[in-house]
Amino acid sequence: MTSACEVYLGLYGDDFEPDDVSDFIGLMATSIQLKGEHDSDLAHPKASVWKFSLGRIESEVVDVYEMSEKLVEQLSAFEFEITGATQKFNLSAKLQVVLWIDQNDTKSMPSIGFERPVLRFLNAISASIDIDTYRGV
Repeated sequence: MTSACEVYLGLYGDDFEPDDVSDFIGLMATSIQLKGEHDSDLAHPKASVWKFSLGRIESEVVDVYEMSEKLVEQLSAFEFEITGATQKFNLSAKLQVVLWIDQNDTKSMPSIGFERPVLRFLNAISASIDIDTYRGV
């Protein structure tokens, strides 16, 4: 068994249309979820969310440093627009790290951390960081 990870930027709010956010930013969400919409992970989400992700990876070695840097490289050109969207649509921004950790204690544990460019970007868009961990893939 391997570990898995997804790192994404989520823009969360109570009353907004995710497609309007995509249009405003000039970047399509990789997924959206509407407040109260049934989902296999959450019975009824408490907020709508616009997500941008480079996808989930499964590997013997999971490196959150590298994954978050690649995500920010893609998003940095949209920094001004993301900040504007959070203000216009009353959204909160969050860098979300979701880890499914292999329970085999002989396997490598994920490397979790953030380099300065990632932290600078998150500060510029007033984003927080949330890390969720789960056992197994």
